[in-house]
Amino acid sequence: MKRGELAVKLERWEPLAPCAACFLLTAVLCGAQLFGGYAPFALGLVAAAGSGKRGLAALLGGVAGALVFLDFSHALRTLAVAVLLYTANNAFCETRWYRSRRFLPVMTALMYLAVELVYLLQAGADRAALCLLSIALAVLAAVCARAVLEGKTMNEEQRQAALLVVVTGVLMAASALRLENGFAPGRILAMLLVMLLAYDRSAGTALAAALGIGLAMDLTAQPGSFLHAAVYGFGALSMGRERRGRRVGAALLWCVPLLLLSLPLDAEQGLILLYEGLCATLLFLVLPNRLFGGKRLAVEKPEADTAETEEAERSTARRRLSATALALRELYDSLMRTPKAEDENPAMIFDRAAERVCRGCSLRTICWERDYAKTYNALNDATPALLTQGRGRGGDFPSYFTDRCIRFPSFLSAVNSELSAFLLRRQYRGRLADTRAQAAGQYAQLSELLSGAAETLEAQPTAAETLLTYRVGAALRPKEGENVSGDSVTHFETEDGRLCLLLSDGMGCGEEARRESALAVRLLERFLRAGVETSGALKTLNSALTLRAEVSESFTTIDLLTLSLRDGAAEVYKYGAAPSYVKRGARVRRITGSCLPAGLQSADTRPETTGFTLEKGSFFVMLSDGVADVNDDGWLMALLEKFQGDDPQTLASAILAAGRERRGGDDDCAVLALYRDKDGGAVEV
Repeated sequence: MKRGELAVKLERWEPLAPCAACFLLTAVLCGAQLFGGYAPFALGLVAAAGSGKRGLAALLGGVAGALVFLDFSHALRTLAVAVLLYTANNAFCETRWYRSRRFLPVMTALMYLAVELVYLLQAGADRAALCLLSIALAVLAAVCARAVLEGKTMNEEQRQAALLVVVTGVLMAASALRLENGFAPGRILAMLLVMLLAYDRSAGTALAAALGIGLAMDLTAQPGSFLHAAVYGFGALSMGRERRGRRVGAALLWCVPLLLLSLPLDAEQGLILLYEGLCATLLFLVLPNRLFGGKRLAVEKPEADTAETEEAERSTARRRLSATALALRELYDSLMRTPKAEDENPAMIFDRAAERVCRGCSLRTICWERDYAKTYNALNDATPALLTQGRGRGGDFPSYFTDRCIRFPSFLSAVNSELSAFLLRRQYRGRLADTRAQAAGQYAQLSELLSGAAETLEAQPTAAETLLTYRVGAALRPKEGENVSGDSVTHFETEDGRLCLLLSDGMGCGEEARRESALAVRLLERFLRAGVETSGALKTLNSALTLRAEVSESFTTIDLLTLSLRDGAAEVYKYGAAPSYVKRGARVRRITGSCLPAGLQSADTRPETTGFTLEKGSFFVMLSDGVADVNDDGWLMALLEKFQGDDPQTLASAILAAGRERRGGDDDCAVLALYRDKDGGAVEV
């Protein structure tokens, strides 16, 4: 089988991997029995897996695990809870309740309690307490499993803690399997995990994890005993005393509380504990060095190297803070340079009222043609009183006007109606101006804060990094008859090893469109170079352009590609942009988006994202709608399929020429093409 065919087959089976993992993990966690038959960790995973294929896989895993590990009575109860959890996830998956953080723990507790309530009424108080404790553990397992499966609402430390809870459940299931001499492989692995945490993490983190894992082992080994919790806790404290990163010394310190606490035990139990501890210690000593982080590095790196690393990190932080502050300051300046909207002329009140009332009046020619000056003066004299009072009265107008107007009551009513609408529009514009000023002030304040933070750090050059090679080609041409193009393109590399391709199409053509698209490109480049997260940078830019569009009445499209120069992972972000295309050999894939352009899109809407991997020898092409759009790109797909070269500039020029020929140059045109080299050579940045 060829390598390409194998990759295609593996890619076809890749979506089933999470389902298989949920099935196996749920089945294994059924072996983690507590209090005589409860399996809270398995039920927590069924709840966290949600609806759809993954949830069904977890449910089937729970069925298999319950039939293998649990007795008939507890197996039925466990399966009943699992079915209710899966049903509830499917019933509420399309509702706003499902997206709430409280839904998962509340749903898990209610479904579990719905099945166990009958048994609780028949059991004693002690049994009821154990059942309620198992429900609490199921809720904890559900929250942690959801964090491991999705990892969107927690930071890195919280996800690691959640993963530790899931791993502890697996170790509990493994500890239930015992050899003939009484040894439990799960407890050996649990000891090894505690030693790794105690050696590599802070004392507080290691102690908390050791006590939790030890209590879990006690629950499966001998409920009511705290032997393993004590051994693991004192062992973690002892290993934390070794500050110089020597594994042998740390292992010896681990053995001290192990020996002391095993002496008071009976011979069989003490020997089992010692043998399990000895096995875990030997595994700890034979593990490869690359698995250990902080303490090993502290031994191998002299203090000078550590100081240089810290200086480099401070330098990177300072540059990013300064660049972000500069981008926010430029954003503030652009908002302040935007011209203010002109106030509406109050004369429009009378013009619109006259359109409604005076059009069919027999005196219309007298009032608005022969005696226009008198009518103008009468309305002009009444304007200050109307604006001050917010409502017109008959006495506000001169008597010569009111005596002559045969439809004055109707005219006054129409004036008051238009006056109310005028004042509401004025109030809206005032509030909008206040909001714009507040937003601009926040940008300025944040810029000052970041600048102050950056001044406290010293700048030092960072080390070069080896990255993959690529080539970029660009082609632009303005609309026929225009001197400048309203499209703007750029590409650049960020400090975290990403290549960014950016294309923006301003509304209309000519200098005004170029100014808007260039501003969007420049601001977004500053944010990304500063290390701002891509979605956050796009949302901030969209919010700023929305405020700017209230006055300028303009908008821009944004088409952004971010490519990791380490592994080729790419993401495409679109705000109202034309389709993009990925070409690999003769195969072409179209990438589209449905978001409105920046400045029209809602400020709280996340940009559309499409992820893929840009393989070696592949092209990525982005373009403006002056070249092609989703309704007329068949010719472009055919051109990309037939193109045989590897020069992105040649491809960009060919696409631009073909697009101009088809459309006759009726709009600005821009093409940006990227090619990832086949040899994967390295460049220094």
